[in-house]
Amino acid sequence: MRFFLAILRGRSVRAAAKQLNVSHSTVSRRLQAMEDQLGIKLFIRQPDGFVLTDVGEALVERAERVESEILSMEREVFGRDARLAGLVRISTPPLLAQDLLMPILAEFTKSYPQIEIEVDATFDVADLRRRNADIAIRFQVQPDDGLVSHRLPDFANTVYATQDYIDGHSFTGGAPTAKWVALGGKGVLAHWRDASPYSGCKVAHVVSDMRAQQSAIRSGMGFGYLNCFAADPDPALVRLAPPKSAHALPTWALTHPDLVATERVRICVRFLVDTIFTRKHQIQGTATNSL
Repeated sequence: MRFFLAILRGRSVRAAAKQLNVSHSTVSRRLQAMEDQLGIKLFIRQPDGFVLTDVGEALVERAERVESEILSMEREVFGRDARLAGLVRISTPPLLAQDLLMPILAEFTKSYPQIEIEVDATFDVADLRRRNADIAIRFQVQPDDGLVSHRLPDFANTVYATQDYIDGHSFTGGAPTAKWVALGGKGVLAHWRDASPYSGCKVAHVVSDMRAQQSAIRSGMGFGYLNCFAADPDPALVRLAPPKSAHALPTWALTHPDLVATERVRICVRFLVDTIFTRKHQIQGTATNSL
């Protein structure tokens, strides 16, 4: 059933294999075995992906009901585990993993050496109901309904460039020469750009990754908004403006309610939240050495 639902959701064997963390051939064999056992085709392969047959369509609701019951059972069993040992899986945006969480997790593992940490540094939204992760740290305005949420400090952003770029370009006036480096797309930057003193500058470059964007600005490709906690320690970068609360990203640490009783998850999320708050001034761009 897991393989059937993974193919349904991913619309390909390759996507299902990635979701289940198994090989492409394993998914193909499992699908073939299921179809052989039932004596009928469940999917039709089309140019845009796998499409359910009528029989496959009829199985979906029951398969999802079975999956829901099994996942609920797994969470209940996992939630009763009171040991300070075993695996804790954390999903977090890559920049947070690199520049914030790793030193905190290193400190945590010294205190709890029997707890193993698995970090998925990704912008993909982990499905906590399906236990894709035990703890998720996310930039979002409101936490998802049905999850246990811990509010973290808002992550401040402001505008940075190198001193050489600042000296060599104009940022205001009738024909500014400075160019924005946007994260994710020109439309994503539009609101923040218009609210800045540099709204007349054009968006010349787009980068999809936060770390790559910071590297582009450090290399002199242009200027742009960066997270203060990551950009302030970079000696090559200079702030063009102080951080504003309107440009702060609300952030949460989330867990599934069934895991609240799991001691290692409870201890880990509490440690993360408490320790991240000790770095509040760096996160919000108000540390003395960052102004």
